Amino acid sequence: MVMLEMLVCSIFSKIGDKLIDHGDRIVSGGLNIKSISDSLKRSLDSLTAKASDVDEQIKNSELSGKKKRKREVEDWLGQVKIIETELSALENEADSEGFVSRFLGSDRAPKLQERVDKLVEQSRHFGELVLDACDIRGEALLTTKLIDKAFEENVERIWKLLVTDKVPSIGIYGMGGVGKTTLTKHIHNRLLEELTQECVFWITVSQEFSITMLQDGIARAIKLDLSDERDEDKRAARLHKALLSLGKKFVLILDDLWENDLWDDIILEKVGDPLRVAGCQLIITSRSSDVCRQMNCQELIQVEPLDMDGAWNLFCEIHGRQRQTTLNPQVEEIAKFMVKMCDGLPLGIITVAGSMRGVTAVHAWRDAMEELQESATGNDRMDVKVFKVLKYSFDQLDPNHRRQRNEDGYTKLQHCFLYCALYPEDSKIPREELVRRFISEELVEKRKRMKAQIDKGHTILDKLVNVCLLERTRDYRGRDCVKMHDLVRSMALKITEGKTMVKAGQYGLKEIPNEEVWTKDLEKVSLVYNNIERIPDCVSPNCPKLSTLLLCRNARLHYIADSFFSKMHGLRTLDLSYTKIKELPNSVFDLESLKALILRQCRSLVCISNLEKLKELRELDLSFTPIIREVPQGLEKLVNLEFLSMRNFYQSVIFPTDVLVHLRKLKCLYLPYNVEAPIGEIEMLKEMEEFEGRFKDVPDFDRFIQSQKSKGYAVSYRIQVGKLYIEVLENEMNFSSVVFSSTDFKTTREEREVVTLLASDTQQLTFRECEGLSKCLSDDFNIPSSLHIFKIELCHGIESILKDEQLIMFSSLRRLCISYCNKMKKLGLRGSGFPYLEELRIKGCPDVEVIVQVVALEDDENLDLPKLKRLEVHNLPKLKNICEAKMMCGSIEKIELWGCPLLKKLPLHFPGELVDGQMNYSPPPALKEIKLMKNEREWWESLEWDHPSHRNLLQPFLTFEESIMVNLPLSSITGKYSSTTAAL
Repeated sequence: MVMLEMLVCSIFSKIGDKLIDHGDRIVSGGLNIKSISDSLKRSLDSLTAKASDVDEQIKNSELSGKKKRKREVEDWLGQVKIIETELSALENEADSEGFVSRFLGSDRAPKLQERVDKLVEQSRHFGELVLDACDIRGEALLTTKLIDKAFEENVERIWKLLVTDKVPSIGIYGMGGVGKTTLTKHIHNRLLEELTQECVFWITVSQEFSITMLQDGIARAIKLDLSDERDEDKRAARLHKALLSLGKKFVLILDDLWENDLWDDIILEKVGDPLRVAGCQLIITSRSSDVCRQMNCQELIQVEPLDMDGAWNLFCEIHGRQRQTTLNPQVEEIAKFMVKMCDGLPLGIITVAGSMRGVTAVHAWRDAMEELQESATGNDRMDVKVFKVLKYSFDQLDPNHRRQRNEDGYTKLQHCFLYCALYPEDSKIPREELVRRFISEELVEKRKRMKAQIDKGHTILDKLVNVCLLERTRDYRGRDCVKMHDLVRSMALKITEGKTMVKAGQYGLKEIPNEEVWTKDLEKVSLVYNNIERIPDCVSPNCPKLSTLLLCRNARLHYIADSFFSKMHGLRTLDLSYTKIKELPNSVFDLESLKALILRQCRSLVCISNLEKLKELRELDLSFTPIIREVPQGLEKLVNLEFLSMRNFYQSVIFPTDVLVHLRKLKCLYLPYNVEAPIGEIEMLKEMEEFEGRFKDVPDFDRFIQSQKSKGYAVSYRIQVGKLYIEVLENEMNFSSVVFSSTDFKTTREEREVVTLLASDTQQLTFRECEGLSKCLSDDFNIPSSLHIFKIELCHGIESILKDEQLIMFSSLRRLCISYCNKMKKLGLRGSGFPYLEELRIKGCPDVEVIVQVVALEDDENLDLPKLKRLEVHNLPKLKNICEAKMMCGSIEKIELWGCPLLKKLPLHFPGELVDGQMNYSPPPALKEIKLMKNEREWWESLEWDHPSHRNLLQPFLTFEESIMVNLPLSSITGKYSSTTAAL
């Protein structure tokens, strides 16, 4: 947190210098500038000190590998990081004329202080900062079932070596595509399932690995942070110490080690020397038995290709014959011949079977067999046999659309496949990101609607998955992703050899490649995920055909010489996102063929010169570039622009009028929330399909909704109405959301006689500190049944959400949060079940008596809440029932319950089974914690239960906290809340 401390010091040093001229002068409105400054600085100093302590304690605790940070602490540090980003922008603004009055004399400083104080207060109630890393033992991996006897025998042999014979190190080797990884995944999953006291760590080693990358992989697996240490020997020592501290047996799996000169030097000491740790067993997979020996494997197991029976069974499993009619005898004969040509290599068999799905005609099978026989041979770096088969599958992509082939002879579907190889080996590539790239690179055919292009992009990915050239997976955020098998990727790179240069790795490259490798025929270059710091003046590649250059995720890249782009006049896509580039070289603005300029998360970028020459530009992404304060000159000249993103919460961007009116082809427009969106200009964007921004009031929002309804197709949007409300983005731009923040409905109601319309597909709706709302929210709004997230905070006019006679089935609702609405009486939540509800939070509503009213139940005992994980009920002094029926919530993990003195029952369902004529009950299976206040023990003991055992079953989950207080805005607390604090 050194940066945060430096920013605070710098900002208030500059403010102090400016205040010398003003003394303690009072500005308009009766505000004492110096007093406000001193108060804010004290708050920021407190936050800085606390953040530094928290960060240090967490890192020290995580060194052991036994502990991991609590999620609430990690989220808190993320909020502190947002404050740091805002301060970085402020620090740049502090030198400008009038900054003191603009910042300290407005509501910006008080709002910042309010957030800072809230973070400081929140940190006082963390308790322990870390938890036991119980989930460190690993997670099951997706794999295919074993269908070959030899595979099953290998599994049993390895299992015996590990479990019975306690062999410390095992090497599994065989040619590429033979099934080593699949075999090892089965071992991995079986270890997790049967040996519940052991940890299993899986690390995939890429072909372009380094010692540091391997150290990082093991560190991530055991939840160890090595980001602050660069010295390999010190990192190795910390790894060894962390492995020792696990205190339990573990299996370390290093998958796909390649032959490399480094092995002579690495040995195992460089990666923490795991075999010197008691209880460690090591499994290595490699294409070379020599690698296994060099790594001191005591037992070696060779994975042989499948025999014909096993190969045929695998083909039938993938092709889906078991779900269809029997193959024509002629077709089966041809299919078996094709399987034989795969030489028992599972990867080849899988890709051939995938490519022949749905093909029934005999002549089509004969043609496929002929093409497989004639397909290209391999190369030095991969097995000739498997390359031949993979290349055949590539050649089979879209065989019926050859008239759509490009100049190089490949279809757009094939080009989409080849594009995936620009990502690093073993990357989990988010589907949404990849589809956007396909569209940007014009690999998806042009359609009238962008949504139709996105659908086509997903169809392309589905096709590549179905023919087994890509695999389905998910990343750590749960996003749908695809990945390439390393052999498939190698085949793709071989196909594009000479036209593509890919050095995309886990931060291995520190300098730009030598100019000699930048040949004239290069069309695509990917240098992503490296540690390149600068591109010097002497580098000027002569690449007239280069169309795509990806330099993103070089986190230290801060300088690019002007000469670098001087001979790249054919460049169409330039991606510099997630770099520290401070300014773009002038030569960028001469790239008249450029169609996509991506500068997302370039947080050090100060300004952008005139864009006037870039008239071919279709995509301009300036998201989260917080230092830029002015819209680039010449933006209005980009008449072909279809995508413009200026997402940025943290800086006051000066947005000129009459710019958007010239950008009539815009399909996606993301404006910063601190700019009031010009509704008049936005109404003129007839092709817009996605919008993000803030409208000043409800009439502007109504105008927007009406203008979009007339288009005849759904428009996705994320909108704020009223004052700026800083909120961490929770979703990509894939559904519609609205936040009404400090919005005045009273004034607008006098001017309007209509109910504010929300799009029928609105999935996120928030009201915060709104004035003038009707007693019943549905009098002002049509409440869509499509809602996923519904929040009402600090809105004191609302008494109910729905009228008594209204029945809206919130069948899609995931999260419901209602907080500090002091006139709220009836929530109006009625229904027979909420099948997707995951979080229910009701706080500080003193007149609420029932949370969920149940109607039309077939079974009058139960309310089905199958996905509910979190229930928070705070400060509801009149609450008598959480739910009028028993809550069937087997997924419930956490319950927070306090300040509800009239509540007599917690309506949880306790699973039970009849044993010897008596019911034996158990607690909800996923329950982890029930949090109560210390001063409410007696109340808890007084609760009524359906069975005497229920209270005792919950006893192990109880935690008692001191009274928790949170600061609320004085302007937001009226009526029954008369102080500036309220108990949560």
